[in-house]
Amino acid sequence: MTKRTQHIIEEINHLQLEELEMVLAELLKRIDQQKRVSSILDEYIGLGEGLWQTDAQAYVEELRN
Repeated sequence: MTKRTQHIIEEINHLQLEELEMVLAELLKRIDQQKRVSSILDEYIGLGEGLWQTDAQAYVEELRN
């Protein structure tokens, strides 16, 4: 656990119930957003496979030259 995380937990321990609920709501919103973004990106993994007839790294090197 990082010092930053420890500090946040210490601060959380001093919050009132209403404040804890607000923090929890924000955390759940952030987690949900991250999961949605990850899910959307997962849909695109591998879609370009076979699209090009050359190796991706070789293609990038050719563009650089």
